[in-house]
Amino acid sequence: MTNLTYVGLKKRSNNYSPLALAETLSFDEAFRLACDMLKNEEWDESLQEYATSLLEELRKNNQEKWNSSWKYDALLGYAYHIILKYDERYVAYKRAFDNVAKPPPQLLIAMARCCIAPGKPPITEEEAILMVKEAIKTTPYVEGVELLIGLYKSTGNMKEQKHWKTVLENIKENGHHLPLLDNIF
Repeated sequence: MTNLTYVGLKKRSNNYSPLALAETLSFDEAFRLACDMLKNEEWDESLQEYATSLLEELRKNNQEKWNSSWKYDALLGYAYHIILKYDERYVAYKRAFDNVAKPPPQLLIAMARCCIAPGKPPITEEEAILMVKEAIKTTPYVEGVELLIGLYKSTGNMKEQKHWKTVLENIKENGHHLPLLDNIF
């Protein structure tokens, strides 16, 4: 971690462009800085937008390193999710999805959430349901079950909604929580 305080992160973002940091810091240093800015203690939107721009620059300027792991695009998708860039979120998650042989549960659920977007979402609720069920077939993650409940409510399937509410009640207290995309590194 860069261990910069909120003030230190703000100072960096005010004094340097994302491109300048991407070109002067090592990939790993710039990536850690972007992660710190994304999860800043004040949840400052301007820092989150800056972090997203820095991640975009790292992607453009370090294609080989970036493409070495699905996790980079997954984190970029998560950044877009935070700053409410829905189309970009889907595209980044899709690149991550296409860059891994067996998508892990957190990526499946992140992709499934792309059905929740303004306008015409890039995936349907039915596709999202299939992704979530794949994500939780081995381990019923609380977040996945909660998403299924919402999806079944949205589609009007009361029988499945009731079933998954019962599952949630049974796992809520001691259930497994999904590893978050911002903690995959």
